[in-house]
Amino acid sequence: MPSSIPPRRRETIASFVSRTAAASHVDAATFASDKEASFQALIAGSSKAVDALKDFNCHIPSDVVEWSPSSDGVTGRQRLFRGHIFPSKVLQLSEMRGCPECLLRDLEDHADPKTSMAMRGHWLVPHVTLCLEHHHPIVPLWKESKPLLRFDSAPHLASLAPDIMAGKLTRESREPTGFETWLDDRLEGRDTGTWLDQFSLHAACNYCLLLGTSLLRHFTSAPSAVPDEEKWFIYDLGFMVARHGEEEIRKALNDLQGLPGGPHDGPRKIFPKMYDRLAYDYIDDPDYEAFRHILRTHMVETWPLNVGDELLGEPVVERRLHSVRTAARATGIDQRRLRKILAAEGVVSEDGLPDAWEVFDAKRADTILKAASTLVTAKDFAEGIGATRSQFDLLVAGSVLTPRLPSVREAGTKAIWDPADGVRFLDSVFLGASPLRQAQHGWEHISKSAARLMVGTEVIIRAIQEKRIVRIGNHADFDGYAALYVYHDEVCSVLSPEPSFNQSIEMFAKTVGIGQPVRMRRLVLNGHTPATWMMHPKLKKDQLFITPDDADAFHKRFYTPRTMAQAYGKSWQSMTATLRVAGIKAFSPDGEDYGSVYERKHVDATFQ
Repeated sequence: MPSSIPPRRRETIASFVSRTAAASHVDAATFASDKEASFQALIAGSSKAVDALKDFNCHIPSDVVEWSPSSDGVTGRQRLFRGHIFPSKVLQLSEMRGCPECLLRDLEDHADPKTSMAMRGHWLVPHVTLCLEHHHPIVPLWKESKPLLRFDSAPHLASLAPDIMAGKLTRESREPTGFETWLDDRLEGRDTGTWLDQFSLHAACNYCLLLGTSLLRHFTSAPSAVPDEEKWFIYDLGFMVARHGEEEIRKALNDLQGLPGGPHDGPRKIFPKMYDRLAYDYIDDPDYEAFRHILRTHMVETWPLNVGDELLGEPVVERRLHSVRTAARATGIDQRRLRKILAAEGVVSEDGLPDAWEVFDAKRADTILKAASTLVTAKDFAEGIGATRSQFDLLVAGSVLTPRLPSVREAGTKAIWDPADGVRFLDSVFLGASPLRQAQHGWEHISKSAARLMVGTEVIIRAIQEKRIVRIGNHADFDGYAALYVYHDEVCSVLSPEPSFNQSIEMFAKTVGIGQPVRMRRLVLNGHTPATWMMHPKLKKDQLFITPDDADAFHKRFYTPRTMAQAYGKSWQSMTATLRVAGIKAFSPDGEDYGSVYERKHVDATFQ
């Protein structure tokens, strides 16, 4: 081993062998093979590979071995580094990182770039984001998918030497965070006295990142979108809470529940990244069990979880807690009214947490809830299911909803409606509904979809209950019936199949290129083109249709840009431009807007 290759502080075996090989003008794999060792095994820190080099008088300094990942005593998917077990893939990422200030100092100590610059072991740990010696961020150096080429660092670093000396890799320095100091102390084997010291280092670091990501909700609505170069802040955000232990963590989780959003939005929104990782990615890893226990206990004590809900990957088999919101939905009682009832009984505070988070023991309040679930007036019933009075009246007229008592006159009271019937109705139409953040193109509230089709809402509701209509949306901005959206195209295809040879006005308008069907309907109703009243074969209602004769009459009198382009084999853009120049305007004899519809006689006179 050439004496001119001194080890660097915290250097890895792979780096030391690569520099030594460069001094002999060969690559690291060839150098190791010549010494009857494997560079792949040296990268893994195999003691047998290190011993093989000794047989050829190639000694690896003990400090270099100590700051290198080792495969001794662990499984093939693990590496031991500084007494801590890491997944092997975590320490063998395709991107190599380092501190340009450390590398610059290496260059100053030695003339040859190929043999002077060394890779440090702690740079392999992805949680390390700052060089504590120079207060310089750890930056990407190179990326290589093949391990033998990736860890043969000498040629990579030599090619980077001009950029390093020119300061092109230099970034703005910053002071170390509490997390970064703690992590370095753990790697150095020092006891920091924090609650996190008892856990696996890799798991503790990941938990700081996950907790910090969730805590970012205090600052941004998109915590998962923070770039990698800002992760040091997220680590420290989580560390400054987790270092104090479970009580502080539970307090932080409670604070997150005070931000916008409720249990109905799901734990993924309230605890972004943290819930999914603990519930799925790390579900079988015992290193995360304590962190899972904290979140599970917290949710059991503060979330109104229902039977069938999921708690960290496991189904809930018993409801322990109700919130004012879930109890109102279960009983069909207006939330404001129910809260007053529960407050009067001492179950909840009248002005405490929001209804979604104000929880109470479900069994203890069962008697109170049953007593509160008495019959209500039509007004209260409509409010309970989230419907306007007119929407409620239509549901009653369509026999979707029926009172528990025969009539107000016979019962002698206006309270003839059972809120539980409203709950069952909502459950029947929202079964399998997809959450909607906003009603994008194609989604309509059920009442609007029914109006467009000129059918009663009960027709659509029965199709939903019979599973003939399955694209149902639950709009996040509303509750109850107000949140019930349907995909109008599906409703049309199920409820309004077009009769043979005849087309609805809407379909005919789309066929000829009239973008807004209301304009086609206006042409018909104002007597400019014919349509025929016919019985719809499925809906059993009279409806205007465009028959083949009606379509012929339209085409004999009018052109649309689409039909004139088809007739003359020209682009509609050029044709409408020519019409403008010729002073030909869209058809509008009575001042009505019929869109881009032209009289055929004017168009033909212009182009023939």
